[in-house]
Amino acid sequence: MCSPEVAKVVRERIHKEGVPNLSRRNFLKLGGTAAASGAVASVFGVAAPALAQSTEGQVVDLSHVFGTDIPTYLLDEKPKRETYVTVENDGFYIQRWTYTEHAGTHVDIPAHFVADGETVDNYPAELLIGPGIVIDISAKAAENADAALEVADIEAWEAANGEIPAGAIVFLYSAWDAKWDDAEAFRNADADGVQHYPGFSAEAATFLLENRDIRGIGVDTLSLDIGASTTFDVHVSILSAGKFGIEGVANLAAIKDHVPATIFVGVPRWEAGSGGPARLLALI
Repeated sequence: MCSPEVAKVVRERIHKEGVPNLSRRNFLKLGGTAAASGAVASVFGVAAPALAQSTEGQVVDLSHVFGTDIPTYLLDEKPKRETYVTVENDGFYIQRWTYTEHAGTHVDIPAHFVADGETVDNYPAELLIGPGIVIDISAKAAENADAALEVADIEAWEAANGEIPAGAIVFLYSAWDAKWDDAEAFRNADADGVQHYPGFSAEAATFLLENRDIRGIGVDTLSLDIGASTTFDVHVSILSAGKFGIEGVANLAAIKDHVPATIFVGVPRWEAGSGGPARLLALI
């Protein structure tokens, strides 16, 4: 609800600009939150549609719960935690965590693979919001753990939905997130320690960079590249282009039929970071 103080500012601003008779009663008749948002936007110089959109739709959490038993790319990356202080003993509760930047649902920033690449503390905030689209390769992933999202998958998606919008975050959905609670199955390593799970092909990443205006890509597995990759071509090409990658994404099935969803990438802004665990949200 719009507070009395905000309502007062809005009335004064509108009256000053030549729209008389906006009493409190008439202001409330504007039609609730969305209309009030438009009025507030005119005062504070924010686009009304952005404010109105934030009050509508459903928020979907695309993040897994961060815990000590989550799957990690390297076996020794397992997070650890301990109780630092407690309400009973100290009056407030804090945990101490030890983990790498690339654990859980997390973001890869250019510095992760690029020497002198942009670090997370300097990465432009405006690039961490954008339209999200989901390309479903779950059928072929069910048959082949090494399946990759190919250019043909992008073309098929666009034939059904139209061209990928400018500023998009392109997600691969393989249904791999269903394995999250079983770290061994999620890593899916063979006898030689080689992991097997879906990712983007190098050709698909190149196509998106050269032919579409994307901000980043995301996967529901542990790597932007297929798990068996040894050259990490997708990481190198995406991050070298100043884009970001998101790994370990959850709940993509809930947004894959909403074109596009609005994605908010919440990543810690820590000093010289190569990325970090993320609270990833979608508004549909």
